[in-house]
Amino acid sequence: MITLLAANSNPILGTHLYEVQFPEGVIEEYSANIIAQNLYSQLDSEGHRYYLMEAIIDYKKEDDALPYEERFVVANNGNVHKRRTTKGWYLCVQWKDGSTSWEVLKDLKESFPVQVGEFSIAQGIQDEPAFAWVVKETISRKHRIVKAMKTRYARKTHKYGIEMPKSTKEAYELDRMSGTDYWHRAIIKEMTNNASAFKFLDADEPVPVGSTWIPCHMVFDIKPNLTRKARFVAGGHWTDPPRQATYSTVVSRDSIRIMFLIAALNDIDILSADIGNAYLNAPTKERVHTTAGPEFVPNRIGQTVVIVRVLYGLKTSGAAWHSVLAESITAMGFQHSLADPDVWLHLATKPNGFEYYKYLIVYVDDILVLSHQVKEVMSTIKQLYRPKEPASTPTTYLGASILEWSISGDKMWAMSSQRYIKEAIRCVEIELQKTGQRLVGKPSTPMTVGYRPELDITPLLDPDQASYYMSLIGILRWAVKLG
Repeated sequence: MITLLAANSNPILGTHLYEVQFPEGVIEEYSANIIAQNLYSQLDSEGHRYYLMEAIIDYKKEDDALPYEERFVVANNGNVHKRRTTKGWYLCVQWKDGSTSWEVLKDLKESFPVQVGEFSIAQGIQDEPAFAWVVKETISRKHRIVKAMKTRYARKTHKYGIEMPKSTKEAYELDRMSGTDYWHRAIIKEMTNNASAFKFLDADEPVPVGSTWIPCHMVFDIKPNLTRKARFVAGGHWTDPPRQATYSTVVSRDSIRIMFLIAALNDIDILSADIGNAYLNAPTKERVHTTAGPEFVPNRIGQTVVIVRVLYGLKTSGAAWHSVLAESITAMGFQHSLADPDVWLHLATKPNGFEYYKYLIVYVDDILVLSHQVKEVMSTIKQLYRPKEPASTPTTYLGASILEWSISGDKMWAMSSQRYIKEAIRCVEIELQKTGQRLVGKPSTPMTVGYRPELDITPLLDPDQASYYMSLIGILRWAVKLG
């Protein structure tokens, strides 16, 4: 048995619960481990905390600031330059948490150069000595970056050799050109699943008071089996930050590994299931509406649509679904672990009298159940939510291969990144073949022997190559995490 609220000289082993009051007034109980984890997530490796800026709202100039008349300096060779100084200038910053503070211009110029440049132009002080030498270059660099990103996004992208659309109109055009209806069927399937999230208003029906109009769009993807997938996403970035907490946790990889070990030690079974359209099970806390676009059936296009259920893209979607699922799991008699809030446990007893804990592991909408009567627990979940496929013994989880075998009659579990890496290598080889290149077999070093990056004069990547390079970095990062 575990005794809650027990003190321990080792703080990691202590199980005291603390009451935490959030800015909106809600009070919740959390263990020291959870509180510390949240605090450390806001700090870097040296213990420094970083704030998110909302806006620069004011400025002040001290007496020791450089006068406007002395903004230029003459060098020894006779050339005239702008003085590079920010002395005597302070900017008032409003942070995302609602607080404000006066910061020296020198620091803000390094951390938020674009915001400082735009603020100086808006206030008409861009010609002051403290701003003139840096604003023009910063704004020019901003325009170059934005232009490059727009160019990169506008480029046609392919996956598994199949062209992916950027909009619903383009998806229908690709179907027309190929003589198929793959993308059309993906759109119909997504909008059918999302039907419960929409409330259509009649032409003379007013929009609910306090509701904000937001744009919505389709995001397209292709699965490894070449099935087309469409996702209807709400433009939550158009709304103001909500007052309620939007933080939503997911189970850690370390917890998952420990759970497989516990299953082996206690000789209990494991089943996994993926809840279909999980977010739609939660009502939205945001007051938003949109205008029906080409994704909707023809007779609905142009109508005002109030969003009443949680959709991907809204700021509170993750937290709303997490809250609904947590209530359901709590009603089943489980309580969350003090070390990981997405590991849920319930004291149980085997027929032979052996006491153990059965567990529920949650990663957004992926559920793992560990129990001697695993089918009964999964059956209860199935009554509450619709799984995408029947529950089964896990063979993959979060991209990792799950291996099961027996040694002397004892069941064992292991996680492996081997299959993920093999699939990644296969995709890279296919991409390299398009340019007549290939991977080097069994290289002794990551880089070619004798390679000198400081002497590399090869041309910069174009937008397509840069996008592919970033995808390779993502593959490597996840392979490392899995391994």
